[in-house]
Amino acid sequence: MKICSIPFLFALALPILAGPPKPADEKAVLAAQKQLVDAMIKGDATALEKLLADDLSYTHSNALTETKAQVLQVIKSGSTKYESIEFVDTKVRQYGDVVVTNHKMNFKNPGTPVNKLFVTMVWAKQSGGWQLVNRQATRLPEAITTGQK
Repeated sequence: MKICSIPFLFALALPILAGPPKPADEKAVLAAQKQLVDAMIKGDATALEKLLADDLSYTHSNALTETKAQVLQVIKSGSTKYESIEFVDTKVRQYGDVVVTNHKMNFKNPGTPVNKLFVTMVWAKQSGGWQLVNRQATRLPEAITTGQK
């Protein structure tokens, strides 16, 4: 009986742990997110190096998961290029030194239609500032029904 009550109590405590972000942290994470977008569009691996945590897990909408080194290699090689990346309907929650952002993402690669995803990003406050530690993307239903990636 006691074993069952511990997970139950933990589940009840989760909403208490989550909350609106501290204004300064929200501003800093959203600024880091903008820097990430700018670096991806410009193909700036040096800027990305600072924004990505060493233990990054970066999952694409096709379930391909990359490490920091792999993400940087793709950017350096130019094998993936971005014309535009836009976040819509961003929601921000904070758990201590961790901030989670959820949003719709519209992005365009050269010569392709706009891709529409739902993206969750997890940012952790590290000694060097806010770094992306996890990213998970899922295709939006309208993208699936129209055949977009």
